[in-house]
Amino acid sequence: MNTGISRRGFLGAATALGVAGATAVGAAVQPAAATPIRSASRHSQLPAPSTIDATDPALLSATEAASLLQEGILHPRELLDACLTRSHEYDGGIGSWIRIYPEVAYAAAEKAAQRLSTAGQTSDGEAPPLVCGLPIALKDMFAVSGLPVTASSRVLEGNIAAGDSTVWRRLSDAGMVLMGHAHCDEFAIGVATAQVGNPWNAEYSPGGSSGGSAAVLAARFSPLATGTDTGGSLRLPASATGITSVKPTFGRCSTYGTIPLNWTRDHTGPMARSAADASLLLSYMAGVDVNDPTTSAGPPVPADGYPLAAQGGQSPLAGRRFGIPRKGVDKLPASLGTLFAEFTDTVVALGGTLVDVTMPTYPTGLLTGDMAEAGHYHQQFSDRIGLYKPERALFVGQALASMAVPVADYMTLAHNRLRYQHDYNRMLSEQNLDAILVPGASVDGSKRSEVAGIALFDGVTADVAWANYTGAPVVTTPAGRSKETGLPFGVQLGGRMWDEAGLIQIALELQAAQPFWQEAPPLTQNARQIPTSVIAQPGPGPDPTNTQNVGFSFRFVPTSS
Repeated sequence: MNTGISRRGFLGAATALGVAGATAVGAAVQPAAATPIRSASRHSQLPAPSTIDATDPALLSATEAASLLQEGILHPRELLDACLTRSHEYDGGIGSWIRIYPEVAYAAAEKAAQRLSTAGQTSDGEAPPLVCGLPIALKDMFAVSGLPVTASSRVLEGNIAAGDSTVWRRLSDAGMVLMGHAHCDEFAIGVATAQVGNPWNAEYSPGGSSGGSAAVLAARFSPLATGTDTGGSLRLPASATGITSVKPTFGRCSTYGTIPLNWTRDHTGPMARSAADASLLLSYMAGVDVNDPTTSAGPPVPADGYPLAAQGGQSPLAGRRFGIPRKGVDKLPASLGTLFAEFTDTVVALGGTLVDVTMPTYPTGLLTGDMAEAGHYHQQFSDRIGLYKPERALFVGQALASMAVPVADYMTLAHNRLRYQHDYNRMLSEQNLDAILVPGASVDGSKRSEVAGIALFDGVTADVAWANYTGAPVVTTPAGRSKETGLPFGVQLGGRMWDEAGLIQIALELQAAQPFWQEAPPLTQNARQIPTSVIAQPGPGPDPTNTQNVGFSFRFVPTSS
């Protein structure tokens, strides 16, 4: 093996930074600890150390890094060093990070190292979680007690989280190392994340609203990241930057402690370079949370987590049927149409069957309900309208005005949305589909200046709303790069409620056959002094975001009916 990675310091003493500052006591009610994934039985699904030939730890995939960490070949601090160094050297031309937390990160890395070094020595023999020691970027919507959470907006400048989001509490308990918060489109409203450059071409948008998280991954600054998705915010950036994302079924991952856009459409989910990496992260993000009742609606998370490896063979997709929404596909520009056709050819070559389908028609008026929900949250900032970016101030003004919609009308819209979900389920059932294949973009790249003012609800850069209105799970996987722009293009694999495992397995087979996810953008060195923060006194709360995040007394509930 030629990893170029030493064993130095794996059992060494803690650094001068110590472990102080790694933990802060939040003022808010803390989410319940995650149910541990049985890691020992999953080691065989990680890449064997002998197959890993990276010479820079920052270039390791999450599953590769996990393999080396678990075997004691790589120290968490060494991995963190490489990721921070690469971020400082290259993020000047991208601007993906809003803040990093070196003191917190190094303390967490040392704590993870201790946990890994004592594996098997404890009385219960519990193996360390597979994500233990892995660095991660959080979208600037996830609360971490005592650290800033600002939704990339001047409106929340100086806001300090009162407690931990459930997602971060789960990942922290599993031993993950928080590098920092990544930029997002202001309050997750838009499709651009215009303050961030696409690592493949900085003149172009990395997509939104989780564009900073996607850029961090594509640039190889961190092996894992989190995002949110209210109208494509996990999927649009994944397609634009050549990474992988999983928008789980609504309620599969808790939204407690994340800044909302729409309580009945918001999803939290994993972002990573590959399907295996995203699946690994999802295994530790997902689960029941008493603070988010919708997380109790579906079947339990698989006890051993989600799949990490392709089954392989000549026809791993044999017997699976894939719906193609031909109307949308036929409208693709030639460059993307070619990539989509090549992608579906691969599906057929692996044994899959293609079926043309017609997607259900969106009920009229759903946008009114979306805007009313957004207005309900943003009314608390009505005295700070001037601090929003101009295009977002306009959106917020419209959202506030939408709160005048009669309650009876809002309830009718909620009923229409349920009917739409039933229509979607009927399409899958009648055609006996395992998944639908939907283009991850309808345009071949978007200049940052061209899409800066476009909101997620406008739906002009891809067909994505179907998955938020239904709550259905979607895996977005790379499908190559355009010959016109050189930019990546992805495909959405949508499926049945709670079938994340089935969609991930399909993506694993496709990525094994066409490993586009391994392609990395050729970055030019451009140093940046990234802003840093240290743990401070948590905000008063009571919500972990330190804002008035009361939501509604009900949530949309996914159903397979």
